[in-house]
Amino acid sequence: MAVDCTKEAGGVRTSRSARDGLDKSITLPPDQIFRNLENAKSFAIDIGGSLTKLAYYSSVQHKVAKVRSFDHYGKGPDDEPLYEISVQEEITARLHFVKFENAYIETCLDFIKAHLVNTETKVIKATGGGAHKFKSLIEKKLGLNVDKEDEMTCLIKGCNFVLRNIPHEAFVYVKHADPEYRFQTTHPDIFPYLLVNIGSGVSIVRVESEDQFERIGGSSIGGGTFWGLGALLTKTKRFDELLQLASKGQHTNVDMLVRDIYGGAYESFGLTGDLIASSFGKSATTDKEFTQEDMAKSLLHMISNDIGQLACLYAKLHNLSRVYFGGFFIRGHPVTMHTITYSINYFTKGEVQALFLRHEGYLGAIGAFLKGAEEDNPNQYSWGENYAGSSGLMSGSPDVHPMQRTRSGTFDMLEMDRLERQLVNLPLLLDASSYVPDTVDLTEDAMAREYWLSCFEDALDGGPPHKCALFFVDNSGIDIILGVFPFVRELLSKGTEVILASNSGPALNDVTCSELAIVTERIAAMDSVIRTALQEGKLLLVQSGSSSPCLDLSRLDKGLATEVWERKTDLVIIEGMGRAIHTNYYAALRCESLKLAVIKNAWLADRLGGKIFSVVFKYEKAPK
Repeated sequence: MAVDCTKEAGGVRTSRSARDGLDKSITLPPDQIFRNLENAKSFAIDIGGSLTKLAYYSSVQHKVAKVRSFDHYGKGPDDEPLYEISVQEEITARLHFVKFENAYIETCLDFIKAHLVNTETKVIKATGGGAHKFKSLIEKKLGLNVDKEDEMTCLIKGCNFVLRNIPHEAFVYVKHADPEYRFQTTHPDIFPYLLVNIGSGVSIVRVESEDQFERIGGSSIGGGTFWGLGALLTKTKRFDELLQLASKGQHTNVDMLVRDIYGGAYESFGLTGDLIASSFGKSATTDKEFTQEDMAKSLLHMISNDIGQLACLYAKLHNLSRVYFGGFFIRGHPVTMHTITYSINYFTKGEVQALFLRHEGYLGAIGAFLKGAEEDNPNQYSWGENYAGSSGLMSGSPDVHPMQRTRSGTFDMLEMDRLERQLVNLPLLLDASSYVPDTVDLTEDAMAREYWLSCFEDALDGGPPHKCALFFVDNSGIDIILGVFPFVRELLSKGTEVILASNSGPALNDVTCSELAIVTERIAAMDSVIRTALQEGKLLLVQSGSSSPCLDLSRLDKGLATEVWERKTDLVIIEGMGRAIHTNYYAALRCESLKLAVIKNAWLADRLGGKIFSVVFKYEKAPK
């Protein structure tokens, strides 16, 4: 094999997307929403007043890499490939949850019926207030019998499921904090807890175990009250429009505050001046017109404060510190969550947290599905969220939720994959309930979050490939096999030529050019990308002219320098502590560069302000 071969290094440069913009809603065809319908096995549906949530189970196939067996010397026949890629035929379960507006229910049911293939399902589990209303339509469109399930039972089952299986399902909302949404580590034992479900009215449920729960209270003043009174006050008939009005209003124009009565705080009772003394109190004493926005905001505060205080009383009465809020009233709306959180904090002096759920909109559909799948014992497995098939962090209305990243303004999706074995705690943990797996919590650490998001964004595809990358390699063995060549292969795949520069003579454990030629030849025999690049001269192995663990860029082999210039090299990668840190950390280059190293010396780590075995990844742009 010739030792001079070439290929362009595909350092892919991408422009950073704007930080202040969210994904724009687009309309997707139903075949990208209702995924894998041809393998659907069973269905459940939760129909509310305005939204329908459909759940179905399917089986999926995965491509897996199987390593062929070796003899006891660790070698196999030379003419057989090291890896065999095959399609796994075993059934892997996936749960699909799709949420859409009731106005689209006929279209969606038609699409589902047209794409069902050989399903043995004869019954669809249904829950929610609209299950009876749309019963005939569902049976007619899908040819399935509708079996209605108790709404509260489904809700609890769904809540237990997401708390057990989705990390950071629950979050605390803190207005004006960075970030506002603080996700909670799921406790190994989720019970007991209080669920405050705010629909048309309010139901307060104490949940003791998987199947043991009790409705311990409630109120007729709930989401329906907000909607009904809001319609009378503002003439706005749509719930989300009412929330939008509230988000723009100023409640102090309508509400009477403590300072409006006493001229300031009521210190003997510990009441601050800005506390609401009387909701809508100013409307009785002020002779003026109030804006729709201000009235909607006042109404939202009134309902939310009342629900928050009620939840506090029941939480204290039953000695519960975990209170989850759900139901269509929440809808992921920041003002609603802030008001409830404020109320809870105020009345319990911070002893009880108001917790909200990322996927509270799917709880009923999940529960209905689980009721229909009890014979398959779904709770004996662990499940994980399939992020590629899910819409975003929240399941609230995209029109009113600033964090929502949806694929469509009409549809919202959640997918869950079944894991073949349960996930459990390490039994040696001193206290599993207090264990937090996030050493650096990106929801709390704004600086770390900004840094890592920048790294991820800059790693995305989108930029043109480099013409040629010059890669100064370091150690032999694991660095070359597991570090350099996967990187080189990716660059080649992007259309970038690569020059691999290695030592001319031995130094410590650094790979030499002759050794690199042998390694590359063996890899090329197994990998078509590397093999083709060598054959076409797009991957070139060249000696650097050095026999040292350091790298002097002023003393390079002339043949290497010639190749670098003629191939219009526009990316330089320097790997290793001696090369990237000791000798070239501050080296200024005409093109983009990456300097990569693991700090393996305690003195140097301290000198650089870090710890031993820290990783250095220094990217520098080309000067303008």
